[in-house]
Amino acid sequence: MEYILEKPIWTEADFDNMNWHDVTIYEMAMTGDLELDIDYIFKSNEPAVKGFWFTFWIAPCTFVFKQIRELRFDMDVVRSDGFQIDYIERSGHNWTIVTRNGDISFISDGFEMFVRQQPTLQYRTFIGIERGGYTLERVTDQPNHYLQTERYIEKRKKDAELFGYAQKRKQKKLDMEALEERRLNGEIDTTEFLRLKKELWMAIDGYGYWLKGTMFEDA
Repeated sequence: MEYILEKPIWTEADFDNMNWHDVTIYEMAMTGDLELDIDYIFKSNEPAVKGFWFTFWIAPCTFVFKQIRELRFDMDVVRSDGFQIDYIERSGHNWTIVTRNGDISFISDGFEMFVRQQPTLQYRTFIGIERGGYTLERVTDQPNHYLQTERYIEKRKKDAELFGYAQKRKQKKLDMEALEERRLNGEIDTTEFLRLKKELWMAIDGYGYWLKGTMFEDA
């Protein structure tokens, strides 16, 4: 499975077609420009099972607002492992990055976003350690040798397997709700109801055993 990236550099001309919700900021620098190291979410995938997790195509990017003026911060304490954008407002050359920790506002003629690596499929709204660290390099061909290692490939296979278990468990829980509804409506007799309920609980507990202690434990 692969995401086809439309282009490696995005600008203010693309602003109306971009979505900033849940984008994580890891690092920031002011060098005349405002430079941000982010995980940009290129696509959110609807879950195959109702009420289950979305998945995301995400890439590490360097997000640069050019020649900023009148920079203002109105923010709470920021966690050392990053913080999330809620949305970005634009009015002419005036910009406000609205985050969960407060606002960053400034004047800038526009931005460039450099997609440093190809997007990868993620089960959360950020990449984590496999992004290859933090950087503000303005490149579109950042090497990440970890993605070619056997350890990473095996991890991806295991994560996909566990995600599948979590998805099946969610479906069994939905089946349980439907069974309870049938019982309330008198559409199934007690013996059949108890048999099916036992089967569903055994399946739910079985998947739960494999998911315990993983990122999908509470999915």
